[in-house]
Amino acid sequence: MREIEIIRKLLEIYNKTPKHDGGYILGSMTTKPDSIAVYAYNLFIHTNAGDTKIFPAIEYFSKEIIDFMSKLYGKCTGFVTSGGTESNIIALYVAREKTRRKLIIAPETVHHSVIWAAHLLGMEIKNVPVNDNHVADARLINQIVKNKKDDIAAIVITAGTTEWGTIDPIEEVANIAYRYGIYLHIDAAYGGLFIPSFYSKGYIKTNLKFFDGVSSISVDFHKNGLSPIPSGLILFRDEELLSYARRELPYTLGKYQYGLLGTRPGGSVAAVWAVIKKHGLEGYTTIAERCLDTALYLYEKLSKINDVIVWKPVLPIVVFKHKTIDSENLLDNLLSHGYYIYRAPSIDGLRIVVMPHVTREHIDRFIETFMKILKEEAGQNNNG
Repeated sequence: MREIEIIRKLLEIYNKTPKHDGGYILGSMTTKPDSIAVYAYNLFIHTNAGDTKIFPAIEYFSKEIIDFMSKLYGKCTGFVTSGGTESNIIALYVAREKTRRKLIIAPETVHHSVIWAAHLLGMEIKNVPVNDNHVADARLINQIVKNKKDDIAAIVITAGTTEWGTIDPIEEVANIAYRYGIYLHIDAAYGGLFIPSFYSKGYIKTNLKFFDGVSSISVDFHKNGLSPIPSGLILFRDEELLSYARRELPYTLGKYQYGLLGTRPGGSVAAVWAVIKKHGLEGYTTIAERCLDTALYLYEKLSKINDVIVWKPVLPIVVFKHKTIDSENLLDNLLSHGYYIYRAPSIDGLRIVVMPHVTREHIDRFIETFMKILKEEAGQNNNG
């Protein structure tokens, strides 16, 4: 094909592809990247983050990113990854290699990537039940750790669960990990850039930082950080832990590489650096507050609809269901109207993730459509 034909075909397909700022993508934890991040990504698209001898700019960007994260969470080190899945695999690999153990303790709400990581690494997961607020019970974790401390490679908890947006008791579990000398990894892929802001404003009582006992934290910048996919981070509390994530490659100029990937997109590192420089701590606090405000607006709107049960969000994820209408029927109807909503499997309900691209106007339009669907469903039931 000639280039002009390829471009025409690309544009044809692109025009049929949903856009975040259209307001119909309401279930995915993705968003429209910031234009400065896209510019930085494209500018450094040719670079390999796995070879900083050829591309020293990546080393410069990486250092400044880690400096920023150290201000957010406390002194740490780490590197840019492809996202939470890779970060979680790396964290558990480090825990396995350091401890020479294979048992992982994790709440039943843990992200599927942790289960996948355990399978890949030949490790075993023991799930801990969560309470009625969908949060891990620190007392149960303590009991299990006390009884199995010599077998445990790591504890994994979540700061912003995928389904509910809830936050496991970080400081309490960190105290347990510190007391027994257990590796603790916090999966903060979704909540990592929200929690410090909400804590500082007094909206939540749980903070995210490198408390004593916390070994590693994963956070995604391609979620609420407004960086293009793929842009994740794995952070370690010290260089000794980081060294377990390093591979020796003597044929390269740098002799070492980090993470799962040999060739890593340097554009992602540049993009993360760019959005950090643009938004900073203050800017990300503004983004976080706007998302929460919109989520609470959605919560209030849904609360006023008859026979709809809705849960007040902790982070900007709103979970809801109808008392009598099956959620799968609602989902099918919403999809037919162009809305991409995700399931909340634990309650046979639905969930909306209020990402930075979602506005009150988007919510109003969704509620109007949702009410129309409910009316149609009610009419069908009455006719039946």
